[in-house]
Amino acid sequence: MRMRWNRRMLLMSAVALVMAAGIMLVVQLDSKYGVLSLVSQFQSFKVTVHNPSDFELTILETGVVTSAAASASTDKVAKILKSGKTVKIKPRLTISGEGGIYLKYSDPREPDVPATIGVCSYTETLSGYSKVVITNDKVSVKENCS
Repeated sequence: MRMRWNRRMLLMSAVALVMAAGIMLVVQLDSKYGVLSLVSQFQSFKVTVHNPSDFELTILETGVVTSAAASASTDKVAKILKSGKTVKIKPRLTISGEGGIYLKYSDPREPDVPATIGVCSYTETLSGYSKVVITNDKVSVKENCS
């Protein structure tokens, strides 16, 4: 009876050790080669918006732009993004064929004139991610979508 318990403990310890080594390997590979970002390229599309500007922004909507207007879809977001904060948005969009994804936001300097930026220039599957940084003077977009 004691021998069976020892074997179980030994097996559980070995499994825990292998799992810990696997996690450490993934973390190491991600820091060197971006393994996790490669995996997130194939997940449902999401966009991260960072606001280091001096202003509170309102994220209004995301949407799909296609050549066929009837197949375009939008997702109303209506989130306030305070200065210095970051928000992750996983839009609920549909696409038929190919197109691009945009993000619309407003800024208190011109609240009646929303800005629209492309966050994914080409997609067929609405997968991947984009990172957007909105400063006082410019907007930068790093996209990895498909």
